Amino acid sequence: MNESGVVGMAKITVMFGSDPQGEFTLNKDEMKVGRATDCEIVVDNLGVSRHHCSIIKQGVDWAVVDKGSNNGTYVGGQRITTHVLRNNDRVVMGKHSLLYDATGVAEANDKKKAAAGMGGEMTMFVDQSALAKAMAADPNQKRMAIGLDQGGRQVTVPLTKEETTIGSGPADIPARGFLVKPVQIKIVKASGGHHLINSGGWRAVKVNGAKVNDAMLKAGDVITLAGSIFTYRQA
Repeated sequence: MNESGVVGMAKITVMFGSDPQGEFTLNKDEMKVGRATDCEIVVDNLGVSRHHCSIIKQGVDWAVVDKGSNNGTYVGGQRITTHVLRNNDRVVMGKHSLLYDATGVAEANDKKKAAAGMGGEMTMFVDQSALAKAMAADPNQKRMAIGLDQGGRQVTVPLTKEETTIGSGPADIPARGFLVKPVQIKIVKASGGHHLINSGGWRAVKVNGAKVNDAMLKAGDVITLAGSIFTYRQA
């Protein structure tokens, strides 16, 4: 019997902003959450660690336990190590969250939106202050993102910051390649969308096959840098 006085299982809904990405019935004593393929709940986002946290059975309750994640696990705006879940608790991890339903059961075959894990790819660190502002923003506002290929898997990086960088050094989005600068591309928020700025150097930056130094991006634009391909699209 859980906190609602109902005997049975609970469920987790993986959310991206206000959009549900998949439902998972809590039917094991431990449900691992992260990018890795051995997780029961796979969240394919570079802000999420390979083994980010676990949902663990504790008597009649369920608790979320952080597994030493790089960006942390948050409930109610507080970073936690262990937290006993209550109905409708929202567990925030990177740009995704887990919504806990103490009496729910996932619909059959509703795991189709849970993408494959990131395997050995490095975790992308998330600016938590920028994330908090994005979560508090108008939910009806159109969110844009950069889509990229990581190890043969498609990854979406939401553009939540005023300026998002792409490059080989300490950049928000990694881009490998000879002579790629530490910050080669800046994607800056502008009225009605985002503006791309090329930082210069030996490597050309192209949008839809044409070399650019700066460009106002449109949904569907394809950005290429060395061997990296990025797509500007709605999140």
